[in-house]
Amino acid sequence: MQQELRTYMEEQFMFEFDSEITEDTDLFKAGVLDSFGYVSLMAHIEQHYGVRIGEEGLLDNVRVSLSGIVELVEAARERTAGSR
Repeated sequence: MQQELRTYMEEQFMFEFDSEITEDTDLFKAGVLDSFGYVSLMAHIEQHYGVRIGEEGLLDNVRVSLSGIVELVEAARERTAGSR
């Protein structure tokens, strides 16, 4: 999942993860993401991974790095699996 998200983000937001922009970099501060890009990314995650982030998840748990976003998806997957 992490590699797919990494590739998606690099293609969608036209940048590359490297020594300056790592998987732990705040992508908002680095100028890679803005609010529209973040919402688009969350929509991709919901569609591609079948998890529900929801409005509260978008606003209460804003993740600003790839590693943080991966944690968010894993937690959402666990919640989804637990509710079945």
